[in-house]
Amino acid sequence: MENMTIADEIIRELDNCFTILILDNEVTLDAFIAEPPLKWVRLINVDGSYKIPDSYPTSLTKSESDREELNWDKVDLELLRRHLNDLNPQIDLVAIGNNAAQGLPLAEALPASMRAENGVIIYGSSLPEQPIYGALGYKNFCARSDLLDFALPLAKSNGCDPALAFINTIEHNDQNYHAPWTGR
Repeated sequence: MENMTIADEIIRELDNCFTILILDNEVTLDAFIAEPPLKWVRLINVDGSYKIPDSYPTSLTKSESDREELNWDKVDLELLRRHLNDLNPQIDLVAIGNNAAQGLPLAEALPASMRAENGVIIYGSSLPEQPIYGALGYKNFCARSDLLDFALPLAKSNGCDPALAFINTIEHNDQNYHAPWTGR
């Protein structure tokens, strides 16, 4: 059987949805919780292909986000870059987490034809690299916490329900993972 592309895999589960592919760090998932909860899939690297595990789709609730934050995916950025080269506009929006400029190689891999209209660079509180992304052809930038405010009107204008697909871009494990800050 031929390997499915990222787009094929997402469309298989989220057909007839406005698909938002998020390439980011799993500890940021709380930023993508909506009311009502959005349909949600996670893609993981399985022998060189990105697959959606059988337990998806789910709805991204707070409890689901907390559980997802502990899914420590193996991350191979070179493999992901190769797969992004084949991405097409079947995926309505690709949100790339800047993560202190760690998103730049992924932003470079997204086909140039998708960057202006189908790409958005998301960040924590500032984006000093915005001119670099702009030079690559990106026009859309927003704080991670504003992504849904940016994307949901696009979904509505397309007449589709929004759905989230996620690929983790920073590898955590028991040696480097620290629980998200909960305040004191």
